[in-house]
Amino acid sequence: SDYPSSKYGQGGWRIVTGAEERYMQTPPSTAQTYVVSNVQIDECSNFAIIQIQGSMSFGGQLMPMFISSHPVSNGATLYTFKTSDPAGDSFLSLTQGMATDCEQFLPGYSDHNFMCTQPVLGQAVTEDYLGGDPIIGFSEQPDGPLAVLVGVTGLYYSTQADAQSAAANDATAYRFNALAASHVQDIATLAAVNPQSLVSTGDLG
Repeated sequence: SDYPSSKYGQGGWRIVTGAEERYMQTPPSTAQTYVVSNVQIDECSNFAIIQIQGSMSFGGQLMPMFISSHPVSNGATLYTFKTSDPAGDSFLSLTQGMATDCEQFLPGYSDHNFMCTQPVLGQAVTEDYLGGDPIIGFSEQPDGPLAVLVGVTGLYYSTQADAQSAAANDATAYRFNALAASHVQDIATLAAVNPQSLVSTGDLG
């Protein structure tokens, strides 16, 4: 579906770059802000494509990222951000789940542009249940591995009633995430670019 920015209040959203703090109320003077002009959301997977006014300036620590178009194999290791970690370790390793196990939690998940990750050490249903963080993999290239976008974190599926409302953590919950490769054509259409310019076809290490 298509959600114009007017639905959220014209100019009400900003994309911020050049700042490391994730939850600041006011961006620092050194940050760059960009006005959101359009938001398209896949209502099934909640994958959102956000369009900004103008062009984003890349360079230094801010670089564009390719989307992996390679299938994610069972047991593949991926990475995402933790929403909160008092130890200061901001990354969480994710592992692609076995299809037979994932189907028990969400039958037909692969038909709806989802990827499924199995329970991993350190997952926190109560803190990360809304998702929305990038899932990063490493694509094999002739000159070394390349960080690529594989997906965006989604909802946990649990058989425990308290965990279903994020009132309690479930260390055995599976997570169903939006698969970025399924949306390459939509992104390319919105950005008016060749879809092949957005993807990396290398095997995920």
